[in-house]
Amino acid sequence: MKQILRTFAWALAVTVVNGALSARSALSAGSETEQVVAAERAWAKAAVDGDVRGMATFMADDYVEIAMETAPDTKKSRWVTTSKTEWLGLMRSGREKYESVDLSNLKVYFHADVATLTGEYSQTSAKDGKKTSVTGVYVDTWVRKSGNWQVVSSVFP
Repeated sequence: MKQILRTFAWALAVTVVNGALSARSALSAGSETEQVVAAERAWAKAAVDGDVRGMATFMADDYVEIAMETAPDTKKSRWVTTSKTEWLGLMRSGREKYESVDLSNLKVYFHADVATLTGEYSQTSAKDGKKTSVTGVYVDTWVRKSGNWQVVSSVFP
């Protein structure tokens, strides 16, 4: 009988410890998700505010934007890339401005220190004086470096 009670107590203790570890892991994942989403929203706000320095702090030095571009005359699509330096240069010069950027349906998927964020966006901007309003889907990849999340790439299909 004592052996059965000891076995039961041991099983109960293991269950309680596993439950606590699972809860801590879920809270940590929730906290990590909140951090990435907060960084994503702050990065978009910095663009709307024209805060080039603020934008730069969220971006890794090797950041690249990859966007699908379709030529109207041939209807052929191709990938166009923009580096961090190029994008911030456009912002600094005033050639590119954002009036609004709205993000929705954000989901974050973790792979150790890499987070893939998917979402939908709606934005109003101007490039070289030409105003555009665009909606679509996108994927941002964030990497944790020295405890901070930095975006390394954005894909706009």
